[in-house]
Amino acid sequence: MTAEIPRSPHRRSLTSRPRRREGDGTGRLPKYPVSSWRRWLLRGALALPFIVLVLLLDAAGGGYLQNSTANASLVATAPEILARPVSVETVRMLYPPITTLLAVIVPGGVVGLGVVGALVAGFLLQRLIEWSLRQRQNGIDATALVLVVGGTPLFAFLATTNLEVFLGLALFALGMIDLVRFVVFANTQAGFRAGLLFAAAALTAPAFAFSILIAACVAPFLPHSREGSRVGVALTLAFPTVAAFGSVAILGVVFLADPLFAVDGLHVGFAPERVERTQTFFAQPWAWLYFVPTAGGIVLALVWRRPLAALAPVLLTGSTVLMSLAGVLPAGSSGAAFLLLLLALVAIAPVGDHGLRTRWTLRLGAVVLLVTGWTSAFLIYRSVEEWTQALLGGWPF
Repeated sequence: MTAEIPRSPHRRSLTSRPRRREGDGTGRLPKYPVSSWRRWLLRGALALPFIVLVLLLDAAGGGYLQNSTANASLVATAPEILARPVSVETVRMLYPPITTLLAVIVPGGVVGLGVVGALVAGFLLQRLIEWSLRQRQNGIDATALVLVVGGTPLFAFLATTNLEVFLGLALFALGMIDLVRFVVFANTQAGFRAGLLFAAAALTAPAFAFSILIAACVAPFLPHSREGSRVGVALTLAFPTVAAFGSVAILGVVFLADPLFAVDGLHVGFAPERVERTQTFFAQPWAWLYFVPTAGGIVLALVWRRPLAALAPVLLTGSTVLMSLAGVLPAGSSGAAFLLLLLALVAIAPVGDHGLRTRWTLRLGAVVLLVTGWTSAFLIYRSVEEWTQALLGGWPF
């Protein structure tokens, strides 16, 4: 008879009881608002200002919405796709597939895509409010959250003119929330959903393939509910994205002997002109505003007394610079990097100590980020300035 070897008290099993659970300990969280129709009413109310902006841009003279936006470029490809027979070449034209298919099926052209972007904005802001309240933030903090994220010209610019990047940002933000639920609160269902949301973001805008892999690297710096699961968490988050791009690569190898055929039209690469353009951008006098969200994330990590977590915003910033150098950010993406970092901070910030020091640090940070969003919109992003001029031309008075 063999004696059972006692387990070391210092080792934790992957199936051990989690140290943190959401809500009442069951993993279920209340919705906000409670009833479904009120939630959709709130989403519609939050989307309404952006719908008005789309209509004003459409009414403006000069055809700005129809000629000078990323949505206009997206709509221009729709007739050619519909006219071609289904083939492997069609897959190349469809990439990124989610937004390209939306451009094909959504009526109204650029106005229709702008309205879809506005509805996505309303849905995203409602989910961010819900997330903040679930983490025991009060109404003041939830209101500040909406103002910081949705109250800047950068957010409105992308929501009304660039569905590709904006939808990718929304999917990334929702994935970050589920990432936190998975890592910090041991919600396995949220972990699988986070991986799928990250994959959907990558298939919406190729730029987010970089950020999703970075997000898998960020996960180990969060406080884990279960010890010993850090590598597994990263694999769970990255696998759907890798699988999606891997399957397309296999299709390219089999039929065209080109694993990168789907992204050939994007002209991805570190071309000298892209490097020079990036250097010119950071040489601007006000370019330091670009790094304010990164500094805010580092300060927040130090307030939490988690110095390793300070690497997370640095990695995300590095991914956005890499996007610019590689040329995967489409035209008209001004402010995407700022919002990417801001949404990541919003997903992570409510978790942890809710003492007075942390609460006032978050409020002060919200004010700084709101001012930074407005200032950078007009000092370092020329395309946002052009959007504002076109918008003012649409007012009836």
